[in-house]
Amino acid sequence: MSPPGSSTVGEGGGGRDDDDDDEGRGTAYEELRRENMRRNRDRMEKLGVRSLVPKSPKKAKRKWERARHEGPVRQSARLRHVPPVTYELPRDYLEYDGEGGRRGKRRVVPRPPGEAKKVKVAPPPPSPDSCRALAIDKAGWSDPNLVGTLLTPTNGLGPKAFVMARLKGPDGAGRLSPPRFSKYSGIQEWANAVCLFVNVSSKGGQLAYNNLFLDDYGRMTWFAQRFHVEETPVVQRLIRLTSAKAEKGDEVPDPVLLFCRREGEPYVFGGKLSLSEFDPDARPLKFVWTLVGADGLRASEEFLEIVEGN
Repeated sequence: MSPPGSSTVGEGGGGRDDDDDDEGRGTAYEELRRENMRRNRDRMEKLGVRSLVPKSPKKAKRKWERARHEGPVRQSARLRHVPPVTYELPRDYLEYDGEGGRRGKRRVVPRPPGEAKKVKVAPPPPSPDSCRALAIDKAGWSDPNLVGTLLTPTNGLGPKAFVMARLKGPDGAGRLSPPRFSKYSGIQEWANAVCLFVNVSSKGGQLAYNNLFLDDYGRMTWFAQRFHVEETPVVQRLIRLTSAKAEKGDEVPDPVLLFCRREGEPYVFGGKLSLSEFDPDARPLKFVWTLVGADGLRASEEFLEIVEGN
């Protein structure tokens, strides 16, 4: 047994007692701590248990860490000869580019020469009962006597559903029923027409919307939906149908029809629209329509009540 203060192999794994070299240094608390440590060490040596103090073992590497680079880990006999799945993105995938510090900046991964470009899949055709698959009576809705007419709902239908049912026309039994359509959209596309449903004023009569009538109701401002851009198909269709090039001799072109109302009330038929101005830089996109049936609107008390209010 080694006498107190002699050099022994302790917890530190060396051959020196480093505590002895620290004598006379530090605060009184540190000297008291070193003295307690020597006293405890001496007691352990007298009891013969000093050598039983285990050294702190090094943590063994986990089995999976040692084996992860040694070969494939797939153990399924069914998939043993199946090549592993590759999770690489296609070359024309749009991914985020961190250059410039702007999140959301996108770049297109270049396609190597000779690689065929992917063909875009056309959207599925509309269902047969959808308004996009059905046609309206263009000649009937081109009647100038209809402009300014209040379309009061019947058959328990809501204001927009009733107008859509009127546009579709009665079935073989003479019953009115609307086609399938989105009741939340102000743009309803038909096979041979586009209809705009516009709230001119709020329930209290205030002009709470940006749909303003100009030039003694001869023109009207209208804004597309927030996510629309100039290349959106419905925007391109509106421009194509209402531009001056749409007139083709005696043929009645596919019309863009206006239906306007005070919020929550029945719609008034505003007639056919033609394009006066288009601002592609505005957000949302801004249109200024010319109202072809302006004379009928000026003579309609129901229309004037909507736009002028009481």
